[in-house]
Amino acid sequence: MKESIFIMRNNKKWKNHHLLMATLGVMVLGGGSLGAASPEAFFNGKDLTGWSAAEMKYWSVKDGAIVGHSAVKVPRNEFIWSNGEVKDFYLSVDVKLTPDNRNAGIQFRSKKANAAGQAIGYQADVGAGVWGKLYHEHGRGKLDWNNNATGAVKPGDWNRYEILAIGHRIWTAINGKLCVALEDPKGELSGQISFQVHSGPAQTVFYRPVKLIHNPKIALEKQTEAQLLAALPKKKAEAPEPIQKTAIPAPTSHWPRLIAAADPGSKGEAWAKPSFDHSKWKTMKVPGHFENAGLPGFDGVVWFRKTIELSAEQAKSKVILHLGQIDDMDVTWVNGTRVGGYEDPGHHFTVRNYPVPAGLLQTGKNTIAVRVMDHGYSGGIAGKPEQLALQLGQETVSLANTWHFAPGADLEALNTPIHALLRPLARPARPVPAFPKGFKVTGDQTIVILGGANAAESSRHGWIETLLASGHPEHQLHFRNMAWPADTVYLQQRPRNFFSTTKPGYGEIDRRPSITAETVFLWFGKMESLETGSGENPAAFRAAYETILKQLSDYTGRMVLVTPSPFEDPLELGLDVKARNTNLAKYVSIIRELANERGLPVIDLFTELTGKPVTGDGQMLSVEGHRLAAQAMARQLGFSPQLSAGNEALREAIVAKNTIWRQYWLPTNWAFLYGNRQTQPSSKSHVRGKARWFPEEVKSSLSGLEKMEKTIWKKLPGNDTD
Repeated sequence: MKESIFIMRNNKKWKNHHLLMATLGVMVLGGGSLGAASPEAFFNGKDLTGWSAAEMKYWSVKDGAIVGHSAVKVPRNEFIWSNGEVKDFYLSVDVKLTPDNRNAGIQFRSKKANAAGQAIGYQADVGAGVWGKLYHEHGRGKLDWNNNATGAVKPGDWNRYEILAIGHRIWTAINGKLCVALEDPKGELSGQISFQVHSGPAQTVFYRPVKLIHNPKIALEKQTEAQLLAALPKKKAEAPEPIQKTAIPAPTSHWPRLIAAADPGSKGEAWAKPSFDHSKWKTMKVPGHFENAGLPGFDGVVWFRKTIELSAEQAKSKVILHLGQIDDMDVTWVNGTRVGGYEDPGHHFTVRNYPVPAGLLQTGKNTIAVRVMDHGYSGGIAGKPEQLALQLGQETVSLANTWHFAPGADLEALNTPIHALLRPLARPARPVPAFPKGFKVTGDQTIVILGGANAAESSRHGWIETLLASGHPEHQLHFRNMAWPADTVYLQQRPRNFFSTTKPGYGEIDRRPSITAETVFLWFGKMESLETGSGENPAAFRAAYETILKQLSDYTGRMVLVTPSPFEDPLELGLDVKARNTNLAKYVSIIRELANERGLPVIDLFTELTGKPVTGDGQMLSVEGHRLAAQAMARQLGFSPQLSAGNEALREAIVAKNTIWRQYWLPTNWAFLYGNRQTQPSSKSHVRGKARWFPEEVKSSLSGLEKMEKTIWKKLPGNDTD
């Protein structure tokens, strides 16, 4: 088979052999070739033609090398992608990393995970402590984590990196020393090459491609075929897959958390319930890959469901559910009860045999639901037909036939970060429907306020809650102010472990239950307008606000948008209030547009409070400002804005309740609660030894909160029955 070769050399003697090498089918930088592809399809040595990146500002070409550079902190991993595809290939690249304690890598047989150019696939690692190691980016993690490169690397200097991939066999070497020899049957067989600049402090990494050969021989610069084959781990004799008799280990990857946050079928395990109607889903023959059954190129979550009818005798049998091999992860339910699952990557060849608890099956219809998660290439229930069966004692019912299936969250949705302000919210199986005609309170519910400083401070005064509660005394309204003083639509900082749902690696995770929200008030825009006066910033504000609205729509359609109040200069500091408000008006206009586009109620504090002294420092609402803002909210939402002496006792009870809520929601010293100081003696009881008192104290706030809400309910008109 003809080899196509890309070679780069700078010395004049090599260039004089250009014509001779072309006749041999070798690709020379800047010249033509007789190979299967043009050298420009990889790297021409002069510019980045044939390469792309989400952020090109990090990438350039210098002295025949692709340079990744940043003089400031890099917020996330950045990748530059070759447009071509590799399958079986040999690649040699000279790499130099400065400073040498940073981190980088060469992606191969990889693909883009999202529009930001993040990578999924093999990575030959570069950097202090990781040179020569093989990693699977955004997938299976550490594949071959050895120390074979020790002594071979020249820190801060050029290092020759070789990568050879043939079928499922992979070898790498650094400066001639063999580092990886691996046979990986679960790995990708094709994809792109990409170079990485790792997130973190300022850094520069140089990648100088030397040679790319498609369909190569099994050889490296200093290792023969015999040596490379001998270096592969010896295969163990395959034993029959045993029936699982013990609990499957808890997942350690990030996928369960991402799926729980983004997948519609996983909200309340809605698509696993036997009552769920899957009759309108498409069908496919199982086993098979869903890409071949109507979901071409799909990566992410796909649900499979099947209903089978059993006799009374069959339902009483000892039952094992055999599903064969599933590509790649799964969770499986029978009649709405989870019976098994593998939620970490790398289980494509794991045969699923799940015991079904006694008494779970019933006479008549029974439902099997399988949530399949695949993060690259083909996916599905894809084993052998004879592996799929429901074993009922001595009887076997084949499951290798027609199943219903439907896509859930795709890979892009799974990898889209959920804003921190939404993480504590409970995602319902179905979002709360939008207001039918403007704002209206139609039943008992929880109303949540999200936003920045003014939104957070509103709970200390309780006026808006007083007006809403007294205007709807027939309904029990639970108000939860979840705003944070520093929140913007761009970023919401949270303490470490805040509402963490995965093991943090130390201490105890946040045990507070998530909160259901039927109606949400969003109060953003003022601080965002101060970041810059450029015309581009409002556009960025709109995009970030739209992302929050899109994510929040999975929880509820009942959103109320609140515009910021105007700027002032009450301290006579010489602030250019007119310029600030002219710029702020752009943000207010965007909020109105977003509300109108989605049919959402909007409260315009900017217009109604202009000309009224409502701040103490020009930005934060004063006590009087909060009162006027609450009245404006009530008036624009269509109920009474009157605050009288008659409901002052109600407001005082609400303020007291909100004080308890803040103690629960924003405890004073987070580090001792669920942060990194849980092991300190002061975090534990001196009376009971090891027991941690702080979480129990925070939890006890809930009883006080419930007591105060009963008091508030009794103070509403018509509810005092004592």
